[in-house]
Amino acid sequence: MGHPSRKHLPLSPLRSCPSLNPPTLPGFTSWGCQARPPHSLLGQGQMEAPAVANGKAEGSGAANGMSGASRGAEPQGAGPEEDQRENLQAPSQPADAWVAPDGAFAKQILQPGAGLDKPTLGALCQVFLEAPPGAPLGYPANRWAQLELGEGDGAWDGLVDACLETMGPGERAELRGPDGAVLGLHLASFTPAPEPWQLDPAEKWALALRHKERGSERYRAGEVGAAARRYARALQLAIAAGPVPLDPEHARLRADLHANLAACQLRLTQPAHAARNCTKALALWPQHAKARYRRGLARAAMNDLEGAAEDFRGVLVAEPGNTAARRELDRVGQRARERDARLARAMSKLFS
Repeated sequence: MGHPSRKHLPLSPLRSCPSLNPPTLPGFTSWGCQARPPHSLLGQGQMEAPAVANGKAEGSGAANGMSGASRGAEPQGAGPEEDQRENLQAPSQPADAWVAPDGAFAKQILQPGAGLDKPTLGALCQVFLEAPPGAPLGYPANRWAQLELGEGDGAWDGLVDACLETMGPGERAELRGPDGAVLGLHLASFTPAPEPWQLDPAEKWALALRHKERGSERYRAGEVGAAARRYARALQLAIAAGPVPLDPEHARLRADLHANLAACQLRLTQPAHAARNCTKALALWPQHAKARYRRGLARAAMNDLEGAAEDFRGVLVAEPGNTAARRELDRVGQRARERDARLARAMSKLFS
């Protein structure tokens, strides 16, 4: 980025929203990266070198993004083979492509930002967010607006938050998510959020409670992903708030947050994460029946039938009238009997 020999394609103004349908160059994706097969490693953050003729690597001109034209014209009398090589030269990348380490999104940097500071959760950002009509966003789109990072509850707001956390003031980028969503982002400036160490414990707990309440609202509305983000943010604040060791009131609140996050993870088909959060909740509050019940569901989803049965029996010891735990205990018992019968038949065939 910034090499004197690098050539960039002309960029249109962000507000005109043309970047939502950028031109695709031969052999390249709209991201300026070489086209990849379905088994590409792009999601792991790996970039492939431009294709060159005859399988040979180019010299420093290719490494610096130089096209064939920038290296000078072909000598007179070049034959068909030389012409074919020239046609195979990959064009320069129109902008810098950046892939999140977890593969959650990729962005094409259209205009780099200034400085090293980047917004974090809670920062007030002056943003122009380009989005197609009907995009599932809680943040205002297609106009300049001030948004508080982490406060959006739309399906795509978490994607916007994650991208903004990688941007500097003045940066313009095109954002693409794993589901093919394409958004334009222009971060004009931001006011940093207070660092956690700058807040006293009471302020952290108050913020945690606010996120917990917002998470419960989103969960009741069926917006499970948004609820999970709220509970996770509340947990971050609660863990930072302390005290150590926790008093009973704060221990119960943290246990509730772990259990609520587990409920979201179960619905998002993440049973391993849900089981871990339930275990943390039970470590903080051993009599938390909902956490034990949800861990039973998570274990059953992972085919740990004995562990699931143990959890459901534990719920019934504390709450003998819990019909949901009784029903799930019967189900895992039936599954265990069917599994054992299949194993017995398979073993009998070995010795028949």
